[in-house]
Amino acid sequence: MIRKVFLVALFFNCLGLWAQQAISGYVNRADASSWETTIHLSKISLNTLPNYEQSTLIASSKIAADGFFSFDKKVLSNTNQIYLLHVNRIQRLQKERAQHKQLFILSAKDTIHFKKGNSFFAKYETTNIADAEWQQLRNFESKFYTQLQDNKVTRGTLNPMRSYTKDSLQILLVKLLGIKQLENKALLDTDIDANPSYYIALLRELKASDLPASEYQFLERRLAFLTQDVVEEKYALSRWINLVLGILLVGLLFVFMIPKRRKRLTNNPDLSKQERAIQELILSGKTNKEIAAALFISVSTVKTHITHIYTKLNVGNRQELLRRFQN
Repeated sequence: MIRKVFLVALFFNCLGLWAQQAISGYVNRADASSWETTIHLSKISLNTLPNYEQSTLIASSKIAADGFFSFDKKVLSNTNQIYLLHVNRIQRLQKERAQHKQLFILSAKDTIHFKKGNSFFAKYETTNIADAEWQQLRNFESKFYTQLQDNKVTRGTLNPMRSYTKDSLQILLVKLLGIKQLENKALLDTDIDANPSYYIALLRELKASDLPASEYQFLERRLAFLTQDVVEEKYALSRWINLVLGILLVGLLFVFMIPKRRKRLTNNPDLSKQERAIQELILSGKTNKEIAAALFISVSTVKTHITHIYTKLNVGNRQELLRRFQN
């Protein structure tokens, strides 16, 4: 009974340890005497691909006699990052590789496991969707650039590569890796010239994502002249729109406001019928006596009406009245 309890406890303990391992598997130790017994894990900045000069070492682990190694989840980032596993040669020989290495994408939420095989790093299984997509991209790239080298496609024929990046890739980091490959092959500028709107939209999407700005800085620099041109075009268009709207507004004011003002001045509803008649006679240059004779009223009545007209129209004398209606 005690033995069964011990085995169960051991099983759950091992299960807990396994759950903490984000990276595990085996390396081929056939030539163990030439290689270190320590495997290193480094974080790679996309800007350094494909040479990895600026990789950052984050952890190291001992390789067991049977080739097994593992790394805990706590050494990984919570978001997708590019990682490099590498084992260094003890003494580098001429024309021989100084490292065995393997690139992959992983986060602390996923796991990756390397199977046993004939090569130092054999095939692996991963739960990371981005890495699976990256593997598909690498397979496509390999075929595409082989055709390019064999002159089966021309150097300017970049549509298959860009179309694959645009239509088949769903994860921004992997899209960026595809574009980085175009840059490494000196093909990016040609494709930007052919498809500027696609790259501007992609840069906008990258800026809205949680990817560090340093990862897509190379693309932002390449697009600087394009985005500046777009800004200048939008600014020029905006100025023309504002100018046209301003002209239309002035025209509308002239059409609608001026006639209303004239109507208000010539047909003032505050004046009585007799006052309007006197106003018209004043504007025609008649004197008070001439107005009285024309309307068959006394001069004093004319003066009373004129006083009311001045008050209602807010003028002080005949001259102001004349200037107002002349204007």
